[in-house]
Amino acid sequence: MTRTAKVLRYVAFTFMALIGLGGGMFVAGETFVDPGGWAAVAGTAAWALPLVALSVFALRRPAAAGPVLVGATALVALFTLADSVFGIIPINDWGPVVAVAVFATGVALAFLGLHRAELAGLLMVVAGLAQLAATVIGRGSEPGAMFGGSSGVVVLPILLVGLLFLLAGAFGHESHRSGSGHPGRGQSTPLSHAS
Repeated sequence: MTRTAKVLRYVAFTFMALIGLGGGMFVAGETFVDPGGWAAVAGTAAWALPLVALSVFALRRPAAAGPVLVGATALVALFTLADSVFGIIPINDWGPVVAVAVFATGVALAFLGLHRAELAGLLMVVAGLAQLAATVIGRGSEPGAMFGGSSGVVVLPILLVGLLFLLAGAFGHESHRSGSGHPGRGQSTPLSHAS
């Protein structure tokens, strides 16, 4: 891995981790204010537990976590678009559930990005663009509507970090099809076949 790729990878991860920490505390705080009580505990656990589980999985077993996070991202992206068209989630009653799901997925993908930057970046861009498209469908194409509210707060960092991870993958010459961004134990490199 080149030095530039490594720097980009860690800058992207650090930025998303800070967004995740701040955003997670904000969402949990808002949930405990309204609705509060056990509903807040259940609502916070519904996104926080999968976020932690997927993040640890991505960090410890990136090759196995890749397909799982591809599936999770696809589900979240499809649900985001379906909700914008059919109004599945009553946002006035339940809050920005879809934006929180995209946010949690983005944070987990940042952990994958430490090992598989190109795949994580691609999935983050897909999730961010799905959220952006859903916002356009739901609110119109005015810039204020597209990037305002919880959707904009989620879309911009995820797209930015996704692009940084894609750059890191390109500089590190990794492929999203490979099990890892860099060879580990039991993996061969092009140089080992040449010798």
